[in-house]
Amino acid sequence: MTDTRMRPRQQGVGGRISATTRTVRATTQLVRSGLSTTTRTTRLVVHRAGWSALVLLAGMLLLALAWGWVEAAAITCFVAVAALIALAVVFVPVTFRVRVDFEQSRVVVGRVSVAYLTVTASRRGSRATVVNVPVGELTASFLVPPLGPRETWREPFIIPTERRQVLTLGPAAATRVDPLGLLSRDTILSNKTELYVHPRTLAPDYSAIGLLRDLEGEISPTISPSDIAFHSLRDYAPGDDRRHVHWPTSARLGRLVVREFEQTRRSEHLVVLDLRRDSYDGEEAAELALSAACSYGVEAISLGRSASVRFGETEMPLTTAMRLLDAASDTKFVAEGPALDELVHAGLRERPQASAVTIITGERIDSEEIARAVRTVPLSARPLVLRTAAGGRVVRGRIADAPAFTFAQLSDLRRISGVMVL
Repeated sequence: MTDTRMRPRQQGVGGRISATTRTVRATTQLVRSGLSTTTRTTRLVVHRAGWSALVLLAGMLLLALAWGWVEAAAITCFVAVAALIALAVVFVPVTFRVRVDFEQSRVVVGRVSVAYLTVTASRRGSRATVVNVPVGELTASFLVPPLGPRETWREPFIIPTERRQVLTLGPAAATRVDPLGLLSRDTILSNKTELYVHPRTLAPDYSAIGLLRDLEGEISPTISPSDIAFHSLRDYAPGDDRRHVHWPTSARLGRLVVREFEQTRRSEHLVVLDLRRDSYDGEEAAELALSAACSYGVEAISLGRSASVRFGETEMPLTTAMRLLDAASDTKFVAEGPALDELVHAGLRERPQASAVTIITGERIDSEEIARAVRTVPLSARPLVLRTAAGGRVVRGRIADAPAFTFAQLSDLRRISGVMVL
């Protein structure tokens, strides 16, 4: 297997730095990246040595013609021959096709993702060539060996997924460089494609039911003497509504029996995420907050509940979990932004019927600012404040009479939901 190298994109062909490569057995079906291999464009690059050679050629030619220096004429001939050889080398046509495949077009941050470079020679075969595939801010460089007619060469390479992002893969380019490094020519063999590195999510098991009865709302554990979700029968007690007497059972038992119901409450969850970078104690805490917000959104989508997830001033798409996570992959934290109360107010203006409002921010934000945001929530809705930290255990408290939790692990969301009082 040919050694694969990762190097910064701005460096030249020789400026490679080593990177960890591993051969990964492909156990899943490959997803075609959709890269076009028919459209080819070329880009000629004159390196610093090439410009120096041109200046030297012009200077020596001037000296040879003006003063008749034999040495200058000799140098002129030597540089001209070197330039002609460089042109002949870099303009050798590329006689193969390139395809870039990857196992999955969407992966969760931290999961191993493998892409494959496949080179297929033409009926005339091909010479040894360097093929570069940009992967985000890095470039994977492959030394493709000489190939016979119609021969195929395939090489895997690791795609970095250590952080949430939309990673651009490609375009693949064949690079030819002359031996003296005067010129190089890149032949673009494919288009760009994108790999979505999604944030981690889980199901928080948060009910998000509000305080108002709603015939189309979510069923709660609270027992009610009148509603639409039947629960059980019990003996009649003075003051019970006789409209709820179950007459067939009462006739059979010889005593009055009434129906009990499970109370239904309105369920519309508003999640507000603070995107200000200074609110969090480091990148890890900020990414945890974003993962928590996405977790509530994905859970609402899977359960068919009405919800709104706002990242700063932007309302995220909740048509499918995939669209939400794709948009979250491209979300950037900002240096400055609106205060929390402004974000909550804007969300409630769009979702005035919200039954639960979850405010997600960092540990470094001032408690008074959080209190102002909580006071923006109407009495008909249930507020919840989540603050992420770089480490530590779950800490429970209250801010402006709203439950507030500080946590450092995504799995802590389930514990938080378990201690919430309906």
